[in-house]
Amino acid sequence: MTTSAAGSLRERKKLATRQAIHEVALRLISERGLEQVTVEEICAEVGVSPRTFFNYYPTKLAAAFDLFMVEIAEEAAEQFLAGSGPLMADLCELVAVSVNIPSDYAQVRQLARSDPELGLAFWQQQNLRKQPIIDLVERRTGDRQTAVRAFAMLAVGIIGGMRNPGLSTTPDAIAATLREQLRQLRSLLDGIPD
Repeated sequence: MTTSAAGSLRERKKLATRQAIHEVALRLISERGLEQVTVEEICAEVGVSPRTFFNYYPTKLAAAFDLFMVEIAEEAAEQFLAGSGPLMADLCELVAVSVNIPSDYAQVRQLARSDPELGLAFWQQQNLRKQPIIDLVERRTGDRQTAVRAFAMLAVGIIGGMRNPGLSTTPDAIAATLREQLRQLRSLLDGIPD
């Protein structure tokens, strides 16, 4: 077996373990509530040790939510920073290739809405994930406020797009959905008098 094949197999196993932990945590917490589920129960059902669990997630709630991860590849970051197109269009492309949206996101949101405390934790975790994007927009524009506003507009687009039950998670589909959501937002804002 070559080194790259072994690395690929190892990565697939890690991804499968992460997915199994997430699915069990989401199911158990949805069925019984956060306080009635322990990390040990999740581990027993998945067949991993608590140490392995904590290699993937800091808490059982983080495992249940498994929110989209922002992983900006160096090439994507460089392309965005060098972009000469409209900021928001380029930002849609950056997010589309940098954000991994879980296929069970609707179920995760349902769990977050089931309890105000869970809802707060959900939004706190999502806020942590926005920072790399805001930092890149600030580097491109040189202005922190513009970066924060650009991300806020994009977040509205993300939320609108996530309400689409048939949302495809391919980068092209995500970018197209975000652009369409921003066009709809712009049409709403155009109606605001000066």
